[in-house]
This record gives sequence, structure tokens and C-alpha cells, in this order.
Amino acid sequence: MSNVRHLMNQLSKPSNVERVSGSVVTESALTVVAAVAGGPLAPLLPVLAKSLAAERQKKRVEAAISEIHGLLAEQSQRVATLSDEQYKVVNETVLAVLQTTQEEKIGLLRNAVANALTTDVGTGQEAIMVSRVIRDISAEEATFLFKAFVYEGIQPVTALPPQSASKDKVLRILATGSEYLNMSGLLSLGVLTPAESAWDGIGTMRFTAIAAKVIALLRSPDA
Repeated sequence: MSNVRHLMNQLSKPSNVERVSGSVVTESALTVVAAVAGGPLAPLLPVLAKSLAAERQKKRVEAAISEIHGLLAEQSQRVATLSDEQYKVVNETVLAVLQTTQEEKIGLLRNAVANALTTDVGTGQEAIMVSRVIRDISAEEATFLFKAFVYEGIQPVTALPPQSASKDKVLRILATGSEYLNMSGLLSLGVLTPAESAWDGIGTMRFTAIAAKVIALLRSPDA
């Protein structure tokens, strides 16, 4: 519990970013900590806090939050004019940082905060869905999404066909293994959907409208 208190104390200190952005980072962090501390897992926290994994997580979170504070401070003018939808994406992304143990995913979340300041995140329900995907997508699923999005769709097969000299518009993957799991994850997140065609689209998954927005947020701003 001492680690949780320390994180709360660190995040509750006023900063230039808080004055500009209305405490996007700090208030989000405190919301998560309060929700966890008051929930059914509360009795486990003192035990978990003593683990080496908890200490590693604390360092990861503190480093990420510090970077995000610096980023928002540098972009203070953009932060001051955030739309409600952009604010939601930034807010939800910061919450996800606090709950992520995967270094690669934390890097993607940092990208999402930076990109959300300048990227179209959609309106209304779109922004809600984009926020949900950013929160729940794994680093492996995101990497697969980057790879697959250059195709018009994805089709799981029992055996891969020979390499064709012509450009194939559909990415064919084995219906077993990690790529199939990643495809299934994207399907459950709403980034993929079964093709509408009942003939030539059998077994093919197409990208939904939010896929491009998710990619634009997760990619490195320098890419």
C-alpha cells in the first residue's frame, strides 16, 4: 500500500501540465488508484505491493507518466484546445498506462497520447470505440494490425498457398498459431469484421472504419 500512496503523492503534485490540461494525467491516475483500493482486491494490495513485479511496475508507470507530463507541457497550446473526443482518448490512454505491465504496450500508449493531440479520433461513438481499442489491444495485436492493414482483408486458411507473382489483396494466415490469435483479438475489439459477401468473401475478415484511426494513434509520431 505504501507504493500506491507514493504514486498518489507523486501524481498529485501540481505542475504546469495540470494547470493547462485540467489534470488530465493526475486526476485519471488517482481515479484508477481509488477504484482499485476500494474494490474487492483491496485485501491483496499489501501482499502484491511487496513483490518484485510490483516494484518493476511502479518504475514503469512512473517513467511513462513523467514522459507524458513532459509531452503535454511541450504541447500546452494544443492541450488547451482539445476537443471532448481528444480529451477522452488522452484520459483513457493514461488510465491504461497505469494498468499495463508490457513495455511495448506502454510505448504504444505514449504514442497514442502524442498523436491524439493532432489526429482525428472520430466523434461520438467512434471516439468511445477508439478509446476502448487503445486500452485493450495488446502490443502483438497492434504489430499484426500494422502488418495486415496494407491488405484489403485477412483470410485464415488450413495451408498457405504458394507465393504468387501477382500482388494478393488478401493476407492469408494459418488458422492456427499467433497470427490467428491476433486476428481473433482484433475481431473481438471491433477492428475487424466478417466480410459481407457470402461468395468470394467466405472466411475473409475486413477492416472496420476505426482501424485507420487506431493505427494513426498507435504508430510512432516520427514514423
